[in-house]
Amino acid sequence: MKKIAVCDDNPLILEEVMGTVNRVVQAVCCDGYSELESLLAAIKDGKRYLAILMDIEWNGSADGIEAAHKVQQLDKEARIIYMTGYAERYVQQIFLKSANISGFLMKPVEENLLRENLRKIKDEEREAEKKRLLVKYKGAMLSLSFDDIFYLESAGHVITIHTKTGKQSCYDRLEKLFERLPEYFIQCHKSYVVNMKEIQRIEKGKVWMTDYTEIPISKARYGDTKSRYFHYMEGMLFSVNGI
Repeated sequence: MKKIAVCDDNPLILEEVMGTVNRVVQAVCCDGYSELESLLAAIKDGKRYLAILMDIEWNGSADGIEAAHKVQQLDKEARIIYMTGYAERYVQQIFLKSANISGFLMKPVEENLLRENLRKIKDEEREAEKKRLLVKYKGAMLSLSFDDIFYLESAGHVITIHTKTGKQSCYDRLEKLFERLPEYFIQCHKSYVVNMKEIQRIEKGKVWMTDYTEIPISKARYGDTKSRYFHYMEGMLFSVNGI
């Protein structure tokens, strides 16, 4: 499970909140940051957190709000729980900068409220994982949104997953990954599985994707691919028209 980060420029409060987190979620490690630059550098280097408890006021200004905005740009999945002892001063400012805000806690942080905030985040993550493909590559777990995937391409035992943000690879069999995908994916070729949401058209034995890639359709799968795609589009049309 991902770690939790606590960010506060007061060493005593930082230690106190980290202790509370460790009591609430004993199985999850907690990282502490007394400098915002250190947090942002860690995320840039690939560190990922389930939640970040972010103090709003740093050296008399709302630097935590700006940092939360930067966190969202680096990792859109990281959820921010703001902490402050000055709610009236900052409650209207927290929405001026976009951030993945999940909670707002007053200092001193109450253990029960922290527990409820973290429970909500974990429940949301479990629901989100139902809409994602988890694959392992070189010892690292990758979590990819189904809707971000254009297509999967197999070459030997290496699967290349083409997404809206780039390419990811893993070692697996295409048939096994296909079984874990939602019904709007179709295997049109022994080496390709495509997302029907991203098909522009089917023509001349090829699937034309919205990223302008041409995917071959094998003769054996051509009829089923066309039939399933037209059935999918028909369903989408009825859905849009409220039928």
